[in-house]
Formats: sequence, C-alpha cells, structure tokens
Amino acid sequence: DKELTYQIAIPSSMKESSKPIKTHLDEVNFMSESTRGYQYGITVDPVRITSIKEFGTPEEVAARVVTAEVNRDGVFDVTLLEDPYQINNGVVDAYVLKYLSVGKRGRKVYTNKIFISPSQLLYVLTAQCKEDDFPAQEKDIKKTIESFQ
Repeated sequence: DKELTYQIAIPSSMKESSKPIKTHLDEVNFMSESTRGYQYGITVDPVRITSIKEFGTPEEVAARVVTAEVNRDGVFDVTLLEDPYQINNGVVDAYVLKYLSVGKRGRKVYTNKIFISPSQLLYVLTAQCKEDDFPAQEKDIKKTIESFQ
C-alpha cells in the first residue's frame, strides 16, 4: 500500500533492462547500449525506520555497504574512493558513497545514493562501470546521482 515515487534523469544512452527474478519490492535497471558494464539500478524496499540517519552516519552506512560487497561471491577487495557524505534530497536526507570493487569480474567503480522516505521505503540508486571507463562516465554518473529523488 506504500506509494512508490521517485524521479531520476537517466542518460539517453541507457536502455531499460529487466532481471529474470525480482528480489526487491521494486527494481529497475538501465544498461548502456555503448559501454559494456556501465549501468544503473534502482531498488525500493520497505524498512521500519523513517530516516537514513536512524540507520547510521554516512560512514556507518558506507561500512555496512562495503562489508556486504566484500562478502559477495567473487569479490576480493573493496575500497572507499572518497568520504561518504550526506545531502538533502528535497524532503529527506540522502547519503552518497563511492567505492571500488575488485573481483573476478574485474575492477568496478560503484556510486550509491541511499535514502529512506517518510513512508518507510528504502531507495537505493547504484551506478556502476568499469574502473577504466569511470573517467569518461563520471560526469553523467554525478548528474544522474544528483537527479535521483
């Protein structure tokens, strides 16, 4: 019964794609048609809290994300690329974090924007691309992350 609403400006080079099995309340993926491995994913899940601050500070949330990532199958190392930070996302506060994941599928840069709506829904935007492609995609990723609300 919770209303799922969000806004995002996805780069025009992206095409919506779907996963065969959805594991979240709502899940949307966009993949680049020209750059292999460059994609965005949006997930929405119910939670019992009404603010990201109740989950922890940006650093505490980043530590949880890094721990979850390093425990994924095939991931060898995860490093934060910059200090995580908080921004006001219009009505709610959001956290942004950027990290490098090194694993058997290569070196990938991830950027997340995470917030919780007053209706107790956790929204997560994940941008990912290969480390070598990141400098070329960074401007679009930043604009897309900023647009997500």
